[in-house]
Amino acid sequence: MKNKHTPEIRFPGYTGDWEQRKLGEISEKVTEKNKNNIYSETLTNSAEFGIINQRDFFDKDISNEKNLDGYYVVRPDDFVYNPRISNLAPVGPIKRNKLGRTGVMSPLYYVFRTHDVDKTYLEEFFSANGWHKFMKLNGDSGARSDRFAIKDSLFREMPIPIPSMEEQTKIGNFLKQLDDTIALQQQELTALKQTKQGFLQKMFPKEGESVPEVRFPGITGDWEQRKVQWLIDEGIIEEPMDGNHGEKHPTASEYVDYGIPFLMATDIKNGIVDLKNCNFIAIERSKKLNKGFAKNGDVLITHKATIGEVAILSGLSREYAVLTPQVTYYRVIDKSKLAIKYLYAYFNSPDFQSTLKLEATQSTRPYIGITGQHKLDIKFPKAIKEQEKIGEWFSDLDNLITLHQRELDALQETKKAFLQKMFV
Repeated sequence: MKNKHTPEIRFPGYTGDWEQRKLGEISEKVTEKNKNNIYSETLTNSAEFGIINQRDFFDKDISNEKNLDGYYVVRPDDFVYNPRISNLAPVGPIKRNKLGRTGVMSPLYYVFRTHDVDKTYLEEFFSANGWHKFMKLNGDSGARSDRFAIKDSLFREMPIPIPSMEEQTKIGNFLKQLDDTIALQQQELTALKQTKQGFLQKMFPKEGESVPEVRFPGITGDWEQRKVQWLIDEGIIEEPMDGNHGEKHPTASEYVDYGIPFLMATDIKNGIVDLKNCNFIAIERSKKLNKGFAKNGDVLITHKATIGEVAILSGLSREYAVLTPQVTYYRVIDKSKLAIKYLYAYFNSPDFQSTLKLEATQSTRPYIGITGQHKLDIKFPKAIKEQEKIGEWFSDLDNLITLHQRELDALQETKKAFLQKMFV
């Protein structure tokens, strides 16, 4: 025993020091090969999804089912280190086989079987990042930038903080319950998003149809299909506008810490405009521009590189935000003819999105300019009340999705904080 220390947060009644053990002292490397191809299920270790069937992850078999005798046998509760690095796993993930069945894995993986340690506790330890420092000090990304290289002998030297078995179990169970809550919240969020996609398909007319599949009770009026240019000519919307091109376009050297928001395509995602983390330009610089001044209530849509992200600009404390050439604003003038929230919802419909992306791929790089946007079709019910009902319905659903997303984010941050404070 050596390097005794204690974590910042502990359960009541636990005061003893933790000991530090080497990974090699509480585990053995699995070297059992799949002789005679006894096991046929090839597994993979994903940083995001853990140990899963290879076909489920890649949508196809990467390995050759007829030649798996050189693969390692991975039994239930075995741990696996995958040296492939990613944003989620900067030194590669270590995951536990929780499938409840035996499979095989490529010899590129390091498979190990533990003893004298609570497996759930160890699994949660590896979901934290405290062990990353050891890896970075003792290995590197090697010749291949997508793989982390560390010798087996050094890997087994990894220090593992070990409290009493009783405390290990408490920590593991507590964090697992938090994982289960996060998973349930994620499932609810996914279900809401799928519900939204389903209604986006059914509440707008499909190609070649004049009315949608699903309508609110008591509404039977016709829908119209008009070009964006017609909406401009009729004075229903202003001329859509993107940002300044060429010499007038602000450069990165002109960004300031506080000023006028300078919105790029990457600042618009999942119906939200990120006004906190976007770039800013000085007010004086913005006055030298001649277009692309977006205001609260404008519907923004990305039309270059990233195609089809849509949001209603809101929460702007300044008179306007400035757009880059990647983003177009749509400003409704006659709200008795076109509801803003309806337009936002329609821009998200599969019919419009597929048309937009098809038109955008006609150029060498995904792009659809203002002239091309003028030719796009907009389908809408003649009755403004139906437009407003559709817009409000999707707005309420978006608010519910946002609420669930925030709850999920909060749970994930809580888990992250506990991982930092419950291990040493």
